Order: sequence, then C-alpha cells, then structure tokens
Amino acid sequence: MKKLFVLGMLLFFCLFFASCSGVTTPPTTVPDDGGMGSYDSQFISVINSLDDPWKLNVWLDENVQFNADDIIYTPYDFYIHQEGQCADYSIFNCFVLHYHDYVVHNVQIYFITEPELPSSHAITVYETKAKDAAKYWFWKWDKYGCLSVNRFDPGGVGKDFNSIEDCVNHYMSKNPKYKYSHHVIHPWNHMY
Repeated sequence: MKKLFVLGMLLFFCLFFASCSGVTTPPTTVPDDGGMGSYDSQFISVINSLDDPWKLNVWLDENVQFNADDIIYTPYDFYIHQEGQCADYSIFNCFVLHYHDYVVHNVQIYFITEPELPSSHAITVYETKAKDAAKYWFWKWDKYGCLSVNRFDPGGVGKDFNSIEDCVNHYMSKNPKYKYSHHVIHPWNHMY
C-alpha cells in the first residue's frame, strides 16, 4: 500500500510538472533585444533610423494601424505585425527612444468614461534633448515631450511640458469627456 501511495504521488508530480513545462508567462519587462530573438537586420535598420521622436512619429503614422485588441506585443512583434493598441505603441516608443539614449517613461493614465466605466490609456513621456530643440526651432522647447499612439506632442506652442504631470494633463485636456482618476509612471521597459 505504501509503494502504491509513493508511486501515485510520483506519477502526480511527473504529470503536473510535465503539463506545466510548456506554459510560459508573458514578459513583464521588455527584453533587451526588443523580443527579436534572433538577429533581424531590417528591424535594427528601422530602429537605427528612428533616432528622434519626430521620425518615430512619422514612421508610426505611415506604417502602423491602431487595433484595440487584448494582445500586448513586444517591440519586435509590434514591428512585425504593424498594428496594436496604445500600450503596444507606448512599449515600442519607449524601446526605440531608450535605444537612442532618451530618458523615457511609460505612463498609464486611468480615467472614467461615460457611462462611468473605468478605463486607461498609455502614453510615452520622454525628456527632450538639445539636438531636438535645434532641429525643431519653431517650437519653444520644454523639458518633456510625449507620444500618444501616433500623435507627437513636443511641447511648446502654448503648452508647457515641464513635468510628466504636464503631459498627463495635456492628454486629459484633449479628451474632456474622460474624468481623470490617477496615473502611474512606469520605467521605459514596462510591459502590461
């Protein structure tokens, strides 16, 4: 009887661990290679060419379609599928800007929509660089800029982006039907 019990326990653990061995959990942080796995020279070439927020915004506008599904992509998968929701845009934007040595944050804004449903939106907030101010001379350059899906907001022109909260307030002002709840500032490599 004791042998049968031990054999039963051994069989249980073998089946339990064998069935779970194929299950993987999605990453909670962006992999250093953006999820590329094996080297893809075309992906690297695109990332290298997107060396400032304006170029990144133009590339997104020309190549990516918004799709409000529940799939969260790594930057590489986002590049391959060329579609995604706000979280995917923000993850990709953060990866690209961080790659080019920007100080960048993935910011999740929580709000209430009509009729009183909780919701959220992800934006990318980055610290501007002197090279950006020199390139876009027609803007009064602020400390921060933000990207929301494929909308580039460098600050200036009546806006003052001197804090991350200024970028959040700007997003909320563009969406007056939403009632602000709170926001969370995540590191650049945060995955939802």
